Amino acid sequence: MLRLIVRNTLARRARLALTVFAVVLGVTFVSGALILTDTSRRVLDDQFRTATAGVDLTVRDAAAFGSAMGVEVKRDPLPAEILDQVRAVAGVAAAEPIVRGSGLVNRIVPSGPTLLQSWTAPPVGAFPLRAGRAPAADGEVVIDVATATGHRIAVGDSVTVAGERARVVGLAGFGDRDGLPDSTVALVTLPAAQRILRTGMTELAVTAAGGVDPAGLQRRIGAALGAGYEVTASRDLAAAASASAQNQIGYLQVMLLALAAAGLLVGAFLIANTFSIVVTQRTYELAVLRATGATGRQVLGSVLGEALLTGVVASALGLAAGTGAASGLRALAGAFGIALPDGAMVVGARTVLLSFAVGVLVTVLAALGPARRAARVAPVEAMRRSTAAEPIGRARTIAGLIAVVAGVAGIAVAGTMALLGAAAVTLIVGLTLAGPALAPPAARLLGRPLHALGVPGRLARESAARTPRRTAATSLALALGLALVSLTAVLATSVRDSVKRTYAETITADFVVESARNEMLGGLPMAAHHHIAELPEVAVASRLRYGHWKDGTTTAALTAVDPDTLPEVATLTLTAGRLDALKSGGIVLAEHVAAERGIGVGDALAMTFSRTGDQKVKVVGLLRDRDAQALQTDYVISLATYERHYAEDVDAGVFVKLAGGVPAEAGERALTAALADLPTVQVRDQAAAVAGRTSTIDQVLGLVTALLLLTIVIALLGITNTLALSVFERTREIGLLRAVGMTRSQLRTTIRGEAVLIAAVATVTGVVLGGGLGAAAVTALGSTVGASVVLPAGRLALIVALTLAAGLVAGLLPARRAARLDVLDAIAAQ
Repeated sequence: MLRLIVRNTLARRARLALTVFAVVLGVTFVSGALILTDTSRRVLDDQFRTATAGVDLTVRDAAAFGSAMGVEVKRDPLPAEILDQVRAVAGVAAAEPIVRGSGLVNRIVPSGPTLLQSWTAPPVGAFPLRAGRAPAADGEVVIDVATATGHRIAVGDSVTVAGERARVVGLAGFGDRDGLPDSTVALVTLPAAQRILRTGMTELAVTAAGGVDPAGLQRRIGAALGAGYEVTASRDLAAAASASAQNQIGYLQVMLLALAAAGLLVGAFLIANTFSIVVTQRTYELAVLRATGATGRQVLGSVLGEALLTGVVASALGLAAGTGAASGLRALAGAFGIALPDGAMVVGARTVLLSFAVGVLVTVLAALGPARRAARVAPVEAMRRSTAAEPIGRARTIAGLIAVVAGVAGIAVAGTMALLGAAAVTLIVGLTLAGPALAPPAARLLGRPLHALGVPGRLARESAARTPRRTAATSLALALGLALVSLTAVLATSVRDSVKRTYAETITADFVVESARNEMLGGLPMAAHHHIAELPEVAVASRLRYGHWKDGTTTAALTAVDPDTLPEVATLTLTAGRLDALKSGGIVLAEHVAAERGIGVGDALAMTFSRTGDQKVKVVGLLRDRDAQALQTDYVISLATYERHYAEDVDAGVFVKLAGGVPAEAGERALTAALADLPTVQVRDQAAAVAGRTSTIDQVLGLVTALLLLTIVIALLGITNTLALSVFERTREIGLLRAVGMTRSQLRTTIRGEAVLIAAVATVTGVVLGGGLGAAAVTALGSTVGASVVLPAGRLALIVALTLAAGLVAGLLPARRAARLDVLDAIAAQ
C-alpha cells in the first residue's frame, strides 16, 4: 500500500502542485513568524545580557512595578549619601553612579526613544567605544553607532543635546551590537547628565569583589539600605529589560500567527477541493481496486496517505522557506514603523515541530472528506467509465441554511466581540455546508453579464452552476480572504473617522504641541510649555500627561490634565461630578468604566502606582465616553496628583488657544519659532493632530492588510488549480466542443469567463460578509469608543475590481492548456 501511495502521488504531482504550493505558503508564514520572533527575542536577550555582564548588582529606588506596556517606569533619584553607604558594605569592589533620562538630539527623529546617560567605562558601562574617545567635559557627547550611521553623524560633528550644543567625540555600541533597538543613545559626563536632566543618581552599578557571592552581597546591601531601595542582580535586570523590549514582539507574534491561521484556513479549502476533484477523476481506478479485493479502509488509507505525503513535503519546503520569510516579515514590519532587531536566524525545535504539525494536520484534515467518499466507492462502479455528480444532501443543506440564518441573526444582535466571533464562525460553517446549494443560483445570477460574450459566456455560466461543490469551495476560499480584508477596511475607516469626529467635537484648541514621534508617555520637555505660555500670541496653554498604573494584574493608562485650563481648550461633558474636583486628588472615569465596575461619584478606585504603590483614589466625576476618547484614556487625574504618584517630568502635549485677534498663520509661526531649539517637538493643527493619533492604527492595519493579501493569493491559486483539474476532467467534453466548431479563442474565453464568475461569486460573498462583520464590530465597540459605521466605498470598489481582474489572470493558464488540447486525443479520452 505504501508503494501505491507513493506511486499515485508522484503520478499526480502536476495536479497536486498548486495544492503543495498553498500549503508551502501557509507553513512558510507560520515558520517565518516563529523564526522572526524567536530571533528577535534571542538577539534582545543576548544584547542585554552582554551589556550588563560587567555589573553584578544594580541599586535603584524601590518601585511597585518596573515596567508597563513595554516601557520602563521612571524612578526617583538616589540620595548622594547612598553611594558611600554601598561602598562601605563588605564585599563591594566598586560602585559607579549612573544618571539616565530622556534627552532629545537634533538631526535625529527616531521612531523610538532617546536615551541620555552618563558615560561609564566598560565593563561596568554597557556602551563600549567603537571610535573616538569618551566624553571628558561639558559640551562633549558620544552617540551610538547605529544612530550615527543612520543619520550620517561622524566624530567631530556638532549636535544639540536637550537644547545644548555638543561636539561628538566618540561612537559607541551596545554590548556587541551597534546600539539599542529602535532608539538613540547620547552619552555625556556625569556632571553634564545631572545638570541637563536636573536629577541626581538614578542608579548605582555595583561590582562584587573577587570570590564574593553576588547573592550574599545583594542581601547585605539590601539590609544596609532598607526597604526604600531595590537591589537587583544584573542577570535579573537584563532579563527584565529584555522582557520589556520584547513586549511589542509578543503582540506581533500573535498577530502574525493569527494571519497565518487565516492563510491556512483558506488553503484548507483549496486542498479539500483538489482532493475532491482528484478522487472524482479516480472513481474508475478506485472501483477497480475495490473489485480486486481492496477494502474501503485501504482506499481511505491510500487517499489519506497521499495527503500525508503531500503535507510532509509541503511542510518541509515551507519550513525551508521560513528563514527568508522571516527576513521579509522584518522588512515589512519596518516599512510600517515596527522596528525589530536584526541577527542570525533562530530555528528552534518548536518551530520545526509546529510547522510540520500544522502543515500535515491541515492537509490531512482537508482531505478527510474526499477520502471518506473514495472509501465508499462500490466495486460495481468499475462497470462504467463515467460517474454522475454526487447529489447534495438535503440534511446538509438544511443544516447549513439554519446555521446561515443563525449566524446572520447573531451578527445583527451581537453586543460584544465574543458573541460576534461566535456568530461569524456559525455563519462560515453554514456557508460551507449550504454552499453547494447556494452556488448554482448565485452563479446564474451573477453570470448574466457573460451572455454578452455569446455562446462562450453562456457555457461558462452553466459550467460554474453545474459543479456546485467545486464552485462553492473555490469561491468560499477566496471569499474568506476578501472578508478579512473588507472587515479590516471598514474597521479602520470607522475608527479613524470616529477619532477625527470626536477630537474635532471635544478639543477646541487652535493647536496642539506634541512629540513628532507620537510618544504617548512623553517626549515633550518641560521647557516647551514655558516657551509657549510666555508668548503674547497665546491665551491658554494647557498641559497633558499620560501614565501607566496597575489595575490588579493588568496595566491601564491614565491622562493627567490641568482642571483650571482644560475647559478653555476642550468641551467636556461630565454626567456626574465636576472637573475642578480633581484638585482634591480624585479621579474622573469614563461612563462605561464606571458602569462596568459598578461604582460612581464618591466611591474609591483601587490603583497601584509604580512610585507610591497601592492607593485608594476617590471618584469625583464621570466623563462622557466620547470626551474620554478624545483625551485617549478612560481615567483622568490632575497634574498635581500625577506629580505625587509619578517621577516622570515630561509632558505628552500642550493644547494651545491663541489670543483674540491673532491669525492662525501668525500663531503657528510664533509657536514654531519659540520651539525651534526643540527639534522633535511639532506644532500641529486639528488635521495633523488627528493624523498623529491614528498613525499607529494605520501602521498596524496597513501591515495586517498587506499580510492578508497572502490569503487572497492562496485563494486565487485555488481558482487556477480548480480550473486546471477541471480541464483534466472535461477533456472529452472540450474535444467534442472543438469538434462541433468551437474555436480555440472561444474555448479560452469560456474558461476565463468561468474563472471571473467564480471570482465574482467570491467577491460579492466576501465583501458583504466582511463589510457586515466590520459594521457589527464597530457597533459592538461603539459603546466604549463612540465609533459609528463608515463604509469605505472607494476602497471596497477597488477590492472588487482588483479581485475580478485577478480572477481573470487566474484563468489564463487553464484556458491556455484547454485551448492546446488535440481535438482527436481529447475526444478519445475516457
